Amino acid sequence: MAERSEGRGCKTLLIVEDQTLLREVLLDFLRNRFPGCRFLEAADGAGAFRAVCDCRPALILMDKCLPDADGIELTARLTKLFPETEVIVMSSWSGDAYAQHALAAGARLFLSKDSLTAELIPAVEEAFGISAAFN
Repeated sequence: MAERSEGRGCKTLLIVEDQTLLREVLLDFLRNRFPGCRFLEAADGAGAFRAVCDCRPALILMDKCLPDADGIELTARLTKLFPETEVIVMSSWSGDAYAQHALAAGARLFLSKDSLTAELIPAVEEAFGISAAFN
């Protein structure tokens, strides 16, 4: 079983996003802010499921729309199997219904992709339990 944390402030984060360019941008964006963390990637639901089973990340950034799965339904499945893993669902779609569905599935938070640049870093810091003073 992989460790969820490799030291103070160092956690494993899985980015589940089918769009390669967005996945790479998110990876670069987060690596710059959290240089000591381990990052994993998956482009679909099957890859995400394998990565979570193998590595038990502390946090998953989950796209709502994947080519082989609904990210919210996958969130429900993963949070039942691995309740210690936090999930933030991201979507191009916005609205209270999507947010409520994601939260009911066990997600920590639902973020619109339009707001990622402003809201993602604080959301990851909160999920990791990292204070702004620590960084």
